[in-house]
Amino acid sequence: MKVCPAPMTPKYLIREEADNKKNPKDFHFSGHTHSLLLGWIVTHTIGLWSAIRLFLNIFIPGTSPATTNSFRHMDKFSRLSIVNVNPDDKENGLQVGYTFDEMTDRVEGLLKSIGLVKNFAPIIYVVGHGASSVNNTHYAGYDCGDCSGRPGSVNARVVCFMANHPEVRKRLSDRGIHIPATTLFMGGLHDTTRDEIEFYDETLADAHMNEMHQRNKAAFRKALVQNAVERSRRFENIDPKSDEKKVYALVQRRSVSLFEPRPELNHATNTLCVVGRRQMTDHLFLDRRAFMNSYDYSIDPEGNYLFNILKAAAPVCGGINLEYYFSRTDNQKTGAGTKLPHNVVGLIGVSNGTDGDLRTGLPQQMIEVHDPLRLLIIVEHFEDVVLKVIRKTPELYEWFENEWIHLVAVNPETYNLSYFTEGRFIPYEPLAERLPVADNVRKLVASTRENIPVHILS
Repeated sequence: MKVCPAPMTPKYLIREEADNKKNPKDFHFSGHTHSLLLGWIVTHTIGLWSAIRLFLNIFIPGTSPATTNSFRHMDKFSRLSIVNVNPDDKENGLQVGYTFDEMTDRVEGLLKSIGLVKNFAPIIYVVGHGASSVNNTHYAGYDCGDCSGRPGSVNARVVCFMANHPEVRKRLSDRGIHIPATTLFMGGLHDTTRDEIEFYDETLADAHMNEMHQRNKAAFRKALVQNAVERSRRFENIDPKSDEKKVYALVQRRSVSLFEPRPELNHATNTLCVVGRRQMTDHLFLDRRAFMNSYDYSIDPEGNYLFNILKAAAPVCGGINLEYYFSRTDNQKTGAGTKLPHNVVGLIGVSNGTDGDLRTGLPQQMIEVHDPLRLLIIVEHFEDVVLKVIRKTPELYEWFENEWIHLVAVNPETYNLSYFTEGRFIPYEPLAERLPVADNVRKLVASTRENIPVHILS
């Protein structure tokens, strides 16, 4: 299956092999149910039990073979064919695996684009994302857009294999990126609906590294619980002031609840994209409304990596934002109306009921809490560099020229702000000199179900 951005044509194939791997069976999905006699028998026997089980599931939700589970996308114990020793090795026109030069190019591009070229931690986690759902015709929109609406587990695991390979590290060293031999890249997958995480290739021979990984896993689990609590304030049937463990269990239950049309609000309320060093947003509470892209201007003086970031961020983040913008502005014409009568049509869209046109936007259950604002991208770099970057291609420039995306440049030396309009940057003065301060995030997020202004965390 395709795990690259939808507009792109794949060039590489990664094979997955597993030993004695058997998927759980359910008689309801057996081919025998398609026959005339057995189909009739199943309808009047097992069909009755299915109706009872469906009724019980409304009150006692649980997973089943019908659940779309992000962790089933790839077997964590499988073997992946990543190394290509012969570029002429093709399968259906796709090159099987990557050569070492291709691996080095990709790891170098990733590390430089996020500014990670020195001071490597002992363990670096590359975490993809996916979602689980049992009652959502739009669930593919909750998976990774860069993976054609599928979980990012394969890509996370592949890039870690590349970054860990001795030959790739040797070639990276020749290019000026020295990754210590003691540094390990480990892949993972974050299920954003259930707030669960799974790690890959985590069997570590070194006892100290294993102990460190176990501590990190505990930190991940704590963060996932707190993340679920923050998300819960948007859900009417969950009290975010309740005990953390109780809130976490209720959030997980939502993902497999047939009666729940809003298992996750996805990118609702998104309004901001920050491209810069993480100290720009250190100790800031942004109310889950910002896309974050780490970037260090000092290793990219010409803006070459910035161009790669913006040419992806503009159509992806801007497209997501406009999808919510138009769906919220007029949900009947540019959205999809209520999702309750939606039927999936040809796996390409949804329609209301059994007839009617394909709906072009998002259902009201995904946009009810969204304010229709155009995306604001904040870039930490000099004005002339940012201007040169966005003008490299007409496809990128039109996003900012037409102001479908607002753009602000932050001078990395003076921290002065400049707003892009009518083809040039003009100075921008903030409306407020000081931001409110919060000393308790849990108390802050539980105070209201509405959007919360930016706060400084003390």
